[in-house]
Amino acid sequence: MSPTHSFLNRTVAGYRLTEYVGAGGMGEVFKGTHRETGRQAAVKVLYRPEFAARFRNEALVQASISHPNIAALYDFSSLDDRPALVIEWINGLSLEMLIQRKGRLSNEEATRIIKQIANAMAYLHQMGIVHRDLKPSNVQIQPNGQVKLVDFGIAKGQYSPQLTKVGYAVGTTEFMAPEQFRAQVDSKSDIWALGVMLYEMTTGHLPFNSTNPLLLRQQIERAQFTSAQLLNPTVSPALSNLICQCLSVNSARRPAANSIESLLEHPIQSGFIIEKALAQFSLPPVEWSFSSQSFRYWLVAIVAGIGLLIWLNSPQNEPALINHPTDTPVKPPVRYEQVKVEVLNADYELELVLPDGSVQSQEPFVVNRTPGQPTPITIRYRGVEQQYTIPPQVKDIYQCYFDR
Repeated sequence: MSPTHSFLNRTVAGYRLTEYVGAGGMGEVFKGTHRETGRQAAVKVLYRPEFAARFRNEALVQASISHPNIAALYDFSSLDDRPALVIEWINGLSLEMLIQRKGRLSNEEATRIIKQIANAMAYLHQMGIVHRDLKPSNVQIQPNGQVKLVDFGIAKGQYSPQLTKVGYAVGTTEFMAPEQFRAQVDSKSDIWALGVMLYEMTTGHLPFNSTNPLLLRQQIERAQFTSAQLLNPTVSPALSNLICQCLSVNSARRPAANSIESLLEHPIQSGFIIEKALAQFSLPPVEWSFSSQSFRYWLVAIVAGIGLLIWLNSPQNEPALINHPTDTPVKPPVRYEQVKVEVLNADYELELVLPDGSVQSQEPFVVNRTPGQPTPITIRYRGVEQQYTIPPQVKDIYQCYFDR
């Protein structure tokens, strides 16, 4: 449908329409200026009557929220019997255009943007609202770096009416979570879209992309995508790990929106988990009697034991590697490090085959390997095997995908 330029210079809720901006799925957008205050606004006028109920739902949802990273709704009015939304005007650039201009964003810029989007999503989810259409074109970046989330046309709140036919999926396919194809949508579906956006920000490419709709859906439902670090080796481990967590087929494995900022600031490490566990561990209280003769004996024994341990572990008491010039050199004991293997798109039974032929059939899989050495492993499912190599730089968790 062609733009309705006849609306220019008309007035909606006190705002004179001064500029035609463009058309969306349901309406045309104009830039408006309030006659008295001079405040600018985006005025969205419905041009498809069949979406009137969705338009009213968008107004209902957006009127119920207030957050610094979400465009505010000023008014809900009409123009020639067409519903019209008056929304905060955002000076800046869409995230979609920013990615197109730069190719891909730096770790710092991507982190700053994704944190703000996650904060907005955490607020929405707390309010019982699922956006359902998160994508770069619905994210605006202001000159000061502030992010604003826009377009709640298909958002679903606690009191939103049933507007989608049973069995139908809504959203933009490239950003839809696997469960959205089954019309099963919740807050974790927004987290999937967040992972897709972060992938595009850091690599300049979509993780799932095909001109064939069936093949595209298959890629999404199996979470088949190229590692972000292969496309951009400079992607930080924290961002790469967050992408993998968000793009998990099993929605229960995806992080909550309110935990994303913490995940980026404090990446999960096994050492951190151990320290946290030890900090929570405490021995039951023991009542000591200082007047007891046995206490003095115990104290002497403990001090002596500590001294013995220190002496035994001192460098001068380590066994020599060569006992005698004619002796055979004694090899130092082999020390291993443990790497946890996670198959992120696995919601079925798998087996892990180690280089020595041993098989693990229950997750989580754990591999003992010599530090700094690449380790080949095999993932097996119903007789189908795929080979992987754990890189030397991976210390704690190795994540991979099984191509069924």
